[in-house]
Amino acid sequence: MKAKKKEKKPILGHGIFHPGARPMQVFVDENGCWWLCDKGVDPHKNFEKQNCWRCRDLAFTRND
Repeated sequence: MKAKKKEKKPILGHGIFHPGARPMQVFVDENGCWWLCDKGVDPHKNFEKQNCWRCRDLAFTRND
């Protein structure tokens, strides 16, 4: 028996579908720089090499 596909419902009533965000984590490096990373990265390795985003380089902050 095949699993039934979950029905997608539009958000905000505009017919726009949003798949949801993937799990993320925030870390602070030894210099006090905040990094936004996919959940499961190794905090003891280089964040940039693990495709994390340096928060100061993003177009928004947590206070926006």
